[in-house]
Amino acid sequence: MSLLRRDPQPMFRGTGAHWRRQYSRRGFLKLGAAVAVAGVVVYSGADEQVARLNEEHPGGDAAEGVSRVGYELGQRPWFLAWAGLAAVDAWLRSNPLTRWGRANFEAMVIGLPLLWTVQRVLGADRPSAEQPTPHWRPFATDHAASGHAFIGAVPWLNAARAANLHRWQPALKLGSTLSGWSRLHDRKHYLSQVWLGWFLAWQATNAAGYHGEEPVTAAANDPKEPSC
Repeated sequence: MSLLRRDPQPMFRGTGAHWRRQYSRRGFLKLGAAVAVAGVVVYSGADEQVARLNEEHPGGDAAEGVSRVGYELGQRPWFLAWAGLAAVDAWLRSNPLTRWGRANFEAMVIGLPLLWTVQRVLGADRPSAEQPTPHWRPFATDHAASGHAFIGAVPWLNAARAANLHRWQPALKLGSTLSGWSRLHDRKHYLSQVWLGWFLAWQATNAAGYHGEEPVTAAANDPKEPSC
């Protein structure tokens, strides 16, 4: 018996529609609002105050353990893991796990270019830098949005969108902040940078429009933006 799907689906089946939602005028307006919020946090001194409080009160072993988990969940190899599940979903067998993995892969495919752009264009540095400052210095560095916060948030936010997990939405959305919090705890990112990484994950998962069902319908290619 063949292991291949009788109805193999292209890996990037809905990417075009998702891309149009992500990079629509509305999408850029939302990004502009998120950057404005980050700017207030940066230039009001809130970033440095949060970093100082975290340095003075780092928490105990429990906080360190939770931070380590959050750090690992935001690592880059997860992109490859989700790509593997997407391939299984496309060519071998589709089930809730593979569809979730495929949605995570799709959200990262459409969201990572924007993340990299924001990181480089704003150009802020880390709290642990030799001369730490959250102030934006265009193209100076690439830490202005947390990549760990983005990668770590995507699977939680997609799970929160699944129709059969609606009762768990508050816990799943809270989980989506875990990797971002770990970067605050480890003094690798400021609050504004964690916020931008998380926001870009939220925007990408909304654009991908995952709901847990088989995503191959004509409606899935409708360029209208899904409700948030």
